[in-house]
Amino acid sequence: MVGAALVAILVVICRRVGDPDFWWHMETGSWIIDHGSLPSHELFTYTVSGKTWADQEWGSEVLGDLIFRAGGFLAFSLIYTAVTWVGFWFIWRRIGMERVPALIAGACLVVAALAGVEVWGPRSQMISFALTCLTLYWVEAYLRDRDRHLYLLPLVMVVWANLHGGFVYGLAVVGLAAVTETALWLLSPRDGAHRRRSLRLWMILLASGVAGLVNPITINAYLAAIKVQTSAVQQSFIAEWQSPNFHVAGELGIELMLLLVVAAMALRRPRLWDALLTVVGIYAALSAVRNAPLAAALLIPMVAWSFGGAWERSRWRDRFAEWVRRRGGDLLIIISAGALIVTVAAVGFAANTLSTQTASTAANFPVGAADWLAAHPDVGTRMFNAYDWGGYLIYRFYGDANRRVFIYGEATEVGNPLLQQVSDVENANPDWQTILSEHGVNYVVERTSSALSMALSVDPGWEQVYDDGFAVIFVKR
Repeated sequence: MVGAALVAILVVICRRVGDPDFWWHMETGSWIIDHGSLPSHELFTYTVSGKTWADQEWGSEVLGDLIFRAGGFLAFSLIYTAVTWVGFWFIWRRIGMERVPALIAGACLVVAALAGVEVWGPRSQMISFALTCLTLYWVEAYLRDRDRHLYLLPLVMVVWANLHGGFVYGLAVVGLAAVTETALWLLSPRDGAHRRRSLRLWMILLASGVAGLVNPITINAYLAAIKVQTSAVQQSFIAEWQSPNFHVAGELGIELMLLLVVAAMALRRPRLWDALLTVVGIYAALSAVRNAPLAAALLIPMVAWSFGGAWERSRWRDRFAEWVRRRGGDLLIIISAGALIVTVAAVGFAANTLSTQTASTAANFPVGAADWLAAHPDVGTRMFNAYDWGGYLIYRFYGDANRRVFIYGEATEVGNPLLQQVSDVENANPDWQTILSEHGVNYVVERTSSALSMALSVDPGWEQVYDDGFAVIFVKR
């Protein structure tokens, strides 16, 4: 039953390449491979081209470009699906540290998958999801005196810090565990176990923090993570940094998870560690949709333990166990058949999803508009582009001076001032014409239905030269 659940989640975690940042990450990885070094300044825009760039994801970009060169979109999607699935496997292993019926464990894994529907996909964040799940598993095992694999975390951190800025999540987990054990030590000074674990956790945290500096950008890896978490402009302008909207079907999984957490707290007296993880997990889930996978990793095992413990205490448990024993053979056949059906359906659905990559790219990115620009190289010298199309346009035109983008998905590096200007222009705020004029913009690649496109269509200073019903190009007269 748990196996069926782990296969069923492929329906939501196996995705086509669709992250707008994929394109510029691949181009950056290619640049690093070709030059044998990290870029010292921003590469792709004309607006902030001289700005120093501390690339915190250089390792995943190089790895991703190598995968893409070797196997294209399919290999990229399959490998990141496997990375995400490993994270779920560690969630299941963590659930298994207490007695939890298979049906409850499997259901909780499915809820965790549903909670991150808006976020799963082939993107570098999945590396941090999987390694955060590993860290939580190791910390849980250490707190229960099961094993000491947590001592290996500094070695993991050296790799993690060179792959993705989410390595700070691992440090936060260890730090929270150290605070928990220190508090328990202070409350029970004679308890040598809490004292021992507290001191060792602080030592692991320090070693892991130092290990995070073992990368080409050193302290900038930490500074970049802080910038992302404290940028009010990013959190208001970029959809996945906003709080979940429970009126949207894709975010109902987060709501279901949070409701189960509330019920779970009523069924179990949590340890201090469980309570702190619950508070952090709820805050993460409510603060940004992007945090849903992290929240699921924090919360779902506690939900499983609570409902599993309630079932173990239930008077129905023994009756159900007796019923299962009497019908064991028939139930085995039914469950095996159901697991087979789920496996075939999930694999078939995932295969069908991956087979429509070309159509998906055309439906979500300005493929036709880019083809038109490629066929008209004499049109325009300075572009304004939709924020989430910058990566694709970089992928198509990097190296062409007249096709450098205005902005793309590296919001931390391009900075809050430029991001605010993009927000003003795309929403056709009163200063949009001034901003375009200050940057010398003479052509615009934008969504047909956007506020900016509507404003340009009635402005006599701009001429529409392309419109495919999805993307539109305007040229300054």
